[in-house]
Amino acid sequence: MNRDFFVKYHAAVAKASEDHLEKLKSQVGSEFANEFKEKMGGKIEDAQEFCSALQEYLEKDLGFAERAAVTCSEDKLTIAVRGCDICHGNEALRKEQKPTLCPIIPAGLFSISRVGGRKATLKGVTKSGVVGECDIDYELS
Repeated sequence: MNRDFFVKYHAAVAKASEDHLEKLKSQVGSEFANEFKEKMGGKIEDAQEFCSALQEYLEKDLGFAERAAVTCSEDKLTIAVRGCDICHGNEALRKEQKPTLCPIIPAGLFSISRVGGRKATLKGVTKSGVVGECDIDYELS
């Protein structure tokens, strides 16, 4: 897909939904998690299998970034995003001082719960300063 079109489309959707952007972000993330769960046929008990499946879903099915590496430990899951198209749309919104829309963060939370069978809390999002790069960290319990 043409990135310029996607950036404009993403910014337009966010601006058109500005009054209920947080709800929309959560709803889109929920839809992604439901699709992932359906594709997996339910829950994945093994943590490493879950991480591999989530990475494949993010990279191949959603295809929003060049790379979305998922790493897991007993109490932490990280999605390392590189070359994200959504971020470029959000950068256009920031330049206009508009709120941003990233459904990947709630998609991770919902996927961990619905497919991985674990509770998760967003620990933080670390940006490198390069548009399209971030690490999304979740604490697992």
